[in-house]
Amino acid sequence: MHSVKPFFKHARILRTTASVAATGLATAGLAAGLAVPAAAGAAPAPRQVVTGMRPWWAGASADRGPVADSAPVSVRVYLAGRDPAGLTRYAEQVAEPGSPGYRHFLTPAQFMRRFGPTAAQVSAVRGWLAGAGLTVTATTEHYVAARGTAAGMRTAFGSRLDRYRTAQGTLRAPRSAVTIPVSVARAVLTVTGLSVGAARPRNDVTGLRADVTRSSGQPRGGVSSGLKSINEGPCSTYWGQRAARTQPRAYGRRLAYDLCGYLPPQLRAAYGATRSGLTGRGVTIAIVDQGSSPTIVSDVNTYERRHGGQPLRPGQLTRYLPAGLARSCAGLGGQPLAYGEETLDVEAAHAMAPGAGIAYVAAGCANTPTPLLDAITRIVDHHLADIVSDSWFLGTEAQVTPAVVMSYQRVFEQAAIEGIGIYFSSGDTGDWSQTTPGHRPAVQYPASDPWVTSVGGTSLAAGRTGRYEWETGWGTRLAHRSASGKSWKKLPGPFSEGAGGGASALFGQPFYQRGVVPRALSHRGGGAAAMRVIPDIAADADPSTGMLVGLHTTLRPGGNSRYVEGVGAGTSLSSPLIAGLQADAQQAQHGAPIGFGNPAIYARYGTAAYHDVTDHPLGRRLVIAAVDAERNPATGTITIFADTFAEDTSLHATRGYDDVTGVGTPGRGYLASYRGRRDSAGARRGSFRARRGA
Repeated sequence: MHSVKPFFKHARILRTTASVAATGLATAGLAAGLAVPAAAGAAPAPRQVVTGMRPWWAGASADRGPVADSAPVSVRVYLAGRDPAGLTRYAEQVAEPGSPGYRHFLTPAQFMRRFGPTAAQVSAVRGWLAGAGLTVTATTEHYVAARGTAAGMRTAFGSRLDRYRTAQGTLRAPRSAVTIPVSVARAVLTVTGLSVGAARPRNDVTGLRADVTRSSGQPRGGVSSGLKSINEGPCSTYWGQRAARTQPRAYGRRLAYDLCGYLPPQLRAAYGATRSGLTGRGVTIAIVDQGSSPTIVSDVNTYERRHGGQPLRPGQLTRYLPAGLARSCAGLGGQPLAYGEETLDVEAAHAMAPGAGIAYVAAGCANTPTPLLDAITRIVDHHLADIVSDSWFLGTEAQVTPAVVMSYQRVFEQAAIEGIGIYFSSGDTGDWSQTTPGHRPAVQYPASDPWVTSVGGTSLAAGRTGRYEWETGWGTRLAHRSASGKSWKKLPGPFSEGAGGGASALFGQPFYQRGVVPRALSHRGGGAAAMRVIPDIAADADPSTGMLVGLHTTLRPGGNSRYVEGVGAGTSLSSPLIAGLQADAQQAQHGAPIGFGNPAIYARYGTAAYHDVTDHPLGRRLVIAAVDAERNPATGTITIFADTFAEDTSLHATRGYDDVTGVGTPGRGYLASYRGRRDSAGARRGSFRARRGA
């Protein structure tokens, strides 16, 4: 990211320099039949093309020749199941108010009986792969996995695998159309693994900040035990609490120091949870992250006890760890703040829903899209939770192949059918124009998928006890202090980070956004078709106004692990905050599942359920800013910045729906609007289907 703050990041952001073309997403896995020449002397077997298999970067000009025939390759053939078209129709009906199947959720067992693959389909796919010389390594209700050589893949899929030069290095992709035998075509949804590309999991955690701990120099505003920490310059325990009297003036006035990190009581009060009395009791929230912190339970309990909160009940947090996790994530523990993402997500969800169960579902650390998909699939297949918060992403839409999108979307549809809501961070890179070729705006996947709730970010101003004052859309410009210390360099400074948002290039406008999203956003670039726009809803994400988080970690590579506290932020914070509030909302309606959250979220648009967040909550003439003191834990030096708020690339928080905060943030009326009833959500009819690619 283009941040000048000394944050630790354990996830990489790809910086592409090659031209990015919009990736087309087909609505079906297979195209019309195509004959492929067979070996000399053999009768050609009829085959069909599998669409969406060649990534945009696999052009002739980038081709650097074939992959060696002996090179190892592993693939997954995803299964279409008994009724793939019916599955999508059922998901739409169960989610759309007014349809005959609205809220007629299925159990995982019912789902598999109705839509899972038949034994004949599985047998046919296994036989085809084995017959092509591949070794079948796994069979699940979703896919058949196989491994072999590049030569074997050519036999199975009718295309040579070539090497392509890209901005991310030399990558692998099919040279021509991928085909499969007609005899198995009806059983196959898509195939992943032939291309090795840019779609790799990265997280959206902007904090924990590298400074880790901060000192206010005084008790924490009466909302905690008055803990004083170390390793940081001054900060405020609530918005505007501590004036930066020794720092230069900015925008014609003296600024205050930014936040030490809000505590759970402040965040619960600001978003209406305290007044509601709801705690999420009886609801389970799943957190998906890579790796697994060995101290997560003790860290949460230490944090809660230090700040007067509710420690975890015995059994309240359950961990689901895949086989081989320690091996795939072996290097994670040696990184500073390696478990910051997991800790942030768990503590934020627990802060908003202290009575809810938490299912921590770990993903392996392999640098491919499959571990995160496997974790979500595990939740859905066993209904481990009612609400899922995931702060990871695979890349911009152009960096993700349609095959990967199709494999994820099928599980998202299954979640909707089972009454499970999935929430993804919208991103911390604004409109991505700082990193994409040609500085083209983009959105990231899976947050852009119409079957998930995309959670954007804000900068929250709350009082000592959490009284809501105002919010802006999260977007930060940072200006360094001059060498003399008497002024700021080039206010407002360069863009640092901000909430993601914008129009999808893949997905048409879903029914729940019709009549809500302005045409200027849904038809960005003058396109004829209305497109999906993110985010859907938002909450606090700004590192200047984030949440205090506690965990055991090493401040320096090779150092001893100890408990520290620091500011957690980014849309990695806003997503679990919203997930926690949704757990409260589900409790409010007597535990009846909310399911896929967007219909209910958009049905409340324009009501007292939301704070309508704008870039200028205090008037256009007042530029909102704060002083930020950042300590480098390795050197001990402190750098002073002026943080200017509401500067999110080309994105703007405006009245009504906007591409930074969606419909807004939960207000005092949000949880009350769910109380005592199954949500009827209001009828906005349309389609979830993806726009057909060129």
